[in-house]
Amino acid sequence: MTISFAVYDGLAKGITAEKLSEIHKLSFQGSVEQVWTPAEISSLLLNPDTQVMTIWQEAQAIGFLMWRQAREEAEILTLCILPAWRTQGMGSQILQEFYLLAAKNKIAEIFLEVRENNAPAIRLYEKNAFKAMGQRKNYYSDKDALIMKYIMK
Repeated sequence: MTISFAVYDGLAKGITAEKLSEIHKLSFQGSVEQVWTPAEISSLLLNPDTQVMTIWQEAQAIGFLMWRQAREEAEILTLCILPAWRTQGMGSQILQEFYLLAAKNKIAEIFLEVRENNAPAIRLYEKNAFKAMGQRKNYYSDKDALIMKYIMK
């Protein structure tokens, strides 16, 4: 199995907002997470500080991580892996690849919000050295968000 990664600072290099939206939808199917439309993804990527890293198995995109950078900080906006590829370490692999890129970009800290009852996601982030640092009340319509932080080494 060959796993590869690609980083996009827009959508001109081989993946469309429609494809990212499809991956997002399939990744969160059956959950209460908000699924982003192609228009919402395109709008996010109009910001030059927003980028996407995709993870590929051969010629199939199996997930992506989208983030926004502001100086020495990054905020992960979403991380999604197709269900067939979960529990195989793909979430950790894309995070580790992102850490390498973050180091090159002189990022010192990475933040994210995760639904407080999303135990699989929280386990993934904790396994990859994120620490809980606070809470956002009513961040999601039905739940609070746990704020997590990773400090680059």
